[in-house]
Amino acid sequence: MKALRVMKSPLAVLLLSLSLSVSSVLAVEKAGLLVEIGKKVVNRNDKVTVNGVGNMEIDHDMTLKMDVKNTSSKELPETPVESIVLIQRYFSESATVERYTGTAKIAALHAAQTGTVDVGSFHIGGHMHGSSDMHVDKVVAWKITLTRDGQKVEFTSGSSFDSYNRRAKDVAGK
Repeated sequence: MKALRVMKSPLAVLLLSLSLSVSSVLAVEKAGLLVEIGKKVVNRNDKVTVNGVGNMEIDHDMTLKMDVKNTSSKELPETPVESIVLIQRYFSESATVERYTGTAKIAALHAAQTGTVDVGSFHIGGHMHGSSDMHVDKVVAWKITLTRDGQKVEFTSGSSFDSYNRRAKDVAGK
């Protein structure tokens, strides 16, 4: 049996990181809406630190980018979008989870039309030692809520949202 050869070239690392980043986008169709949600960096101030090779300070602001396609034959009027983003902060031993809430609006959509809106706003910080992200804040869960025909339509990052949300603390002023 031949052993698998591990590629360590920059191209292999780039291809692997691209394939992993694509998997962080969620696409779901509910109530005549096809929704794709993914993380988007809006401001990056990461810095390589002087005290060692491979150390990096992480400092960037993010939102969730939401693409909505109206897959029904009815027009979708301008709709408010409510978001809850849960961030696990690295700086606490008890794994503190913070809750960021926000509201945005998606413009009216005709049948088969697509619109984009950024929802939620949060900061990711920390530091990396080489490729270890153990000391970097993480988006652990999120929930997006829209209203269609008088009914709320919810999109969540997964089944872990409720358990993280129960122990999350609200962040003032966000």
